[in-house]
Amino acid sequence: MMNILFITPYLPSETSGHAGAQLIFRNVMALAKNHVVTIASFIDKNETEMIHPLIDRGIHIHTIDYPRNASSVSGKVASGIRNIGPVASYLKGEEPFFFAKYNKKKMAELIKNLITQNSFDLVQVEYNVMHHYRNLFQEIPSIIVYHDVSTKMYERGQASGQKSNERSFKLAQKVEAEIANKFDGVVTLTVEDKSYLQKLGCEKNIEVIPPQIKLATSGSSEKKSGSICFVGSFNREPNVLAVEILMNQIYPQLNSDISLTIAGKGLPKLLQSKINQLDRIQYLGFVEDIDAFLSSQLLMVAPIEIGAGLKMKIPHALSCGTAVLTTDVGAEGIEIHPSEGMIVSSIESMADKAKELMMDEINLSNLGMKGKKAVESLYSESVIISKLEALYNSVKLA
Repeated sequence: MMNILFITPYLPSETSGHAGAQLIFRNVMALAKNHVVTIASFIDKNETEMIHPLIDRGIHIHTIDYPRNASSVSGKVASGIRNIGPVASYLKGEEPFFFAKYNKKKMAELIKNLITQNSFDLVQVEYNVMHHYRNLFQEIPSIIVYHDVSTKMYERGQASGQKSNERSFKLAQKVEAEIANKFDGVVTLTVEDKSYLQKLGCEKNIEVIPPQIKLATSGSSEKKSGSICFVGSFNREPNVLAVEILMNQIYPQLNSDISLTIAGKGLPKLLQSKINQLDRIQYLGFVEDIDAFLSSQLLMVAPIEIGAGLKMKIPHALSCGTAVLTTDVGAEGIEIHPSEGMIVSSIESMADKAKELMMDEINLSNLGMKGKKAVESLYSESVIISKLEALYNSVKLA
């Protein structure tokens, strides 16, 4: 049994709209069966109810308030004041703003107190943006988990014509390998991210440990005829861009008997209004039982053009028995063959491929069920937790 401290920017929760928060939740809940788990996390005011499953499992949870997505005038003013320091760090060329904004004095004080009051065997830092606190536990073995490589994400943003990513790319390129080298162990979710981080100059041994995917327990195996879907959290730019591609390039070419449903909270109002003007396309917003929704769909089409890391929506859809049509970027790090339900296409060919797949709904349903079995063998709790525990032991012995 080990005593492990997790440091995370996102409150771990199965019901979070953030895929990384779901990943961390599944890991800590599984690890808490055999280890003592403590979490230091930022939390938004609307997330307080999410704490209870962690407490019920015996996990020690400590949080620091961190308002997100402020919409009121007072909230935006407060957010602007909070971000003076991070903006200054960005303008001085120290690190990307997205990194700097998680460097908070209150979180540092919390971690100091936890280190003083406990005898931790290991500290696991989730996300590169939480690297600032590494100097607080120099004497304790530590691991950092790269949910994605920010330099790679900004580079892809540049390639797609997003000028705003240029400065962030240069700053991330400068610091990202330095961040990794501060820790005793480094984890990426994909082989591709491991290679990219090594090219940036990471000298530490990097373990590839993909996310744990929970197999769907709700929903039926009965599929809705003619159904295509896309699921995502729309506070992330790659998902918003994917919906724009779906609407502008793919949807107009689909047959009239095919319907498109988009699920996930936070889709920009402009895109919502455009959807309302179209036939055979629907936006559901946040869906309480996303597994049941995915299980009812024949095909998820995910034209993901930018981003880094493993796109959890892909194995999640497969775990619900729903085949997936995506891009090279969307499929990155997911070792599932087209015969097992994950089909890869260019965006230019995606509409034609979707129409071809939808012509044989029985075969498409069978592909989805094969995908479910593939996910179970690659991403089950037992497989992922055994990899984490092996890494913990090797870091402790080093």
